[in-house]
Amino acid sequence: MGTGWGIYNQPTATGNIAGGTVGDLLARDKEGVLWLYLGKGDGTFAPRVRIGGGWNAYPHLVGIGDGTGDGRADLLAMDAGGGTYSYAGTGDYRKPFKSRVATNLTNGYTWFRLMNVF
Repeated sequence: MGTGWGIYNQPTATGNIAGGTVGDLLARDKEGVLWLYLGKGDGTFAPRVRIGGGWNAYPHLVGIGDGTGDGRADLLAMDAGGGTYSYAGTGDYRKPFKSRVATNLTNGYTWFRLMNVF
């Protein structure tokens, strides 16, 4: 996969975020910017695409596959207070997620521990 991944503090595999035929990767840098790496299908990735800033509000990001049942991969985020939010995938790499929706996971910390995030 190459070098230089030390600039990121939160990588997560997402499955197919961008509507292609192969899995993609998200990585948050130390400034809180989330980047999308589109899988090319040969074990490599296309150059990164900036999703946006402010993602350092979430200590934990997890690619959850299709959590909404619409056929697109989604992202789950947990804030420092234990609130969890779902970002539904759009299938478009230019705007890969819809606006966040608070989840009904009442015990986010326990759930994330079970997912081996801590």
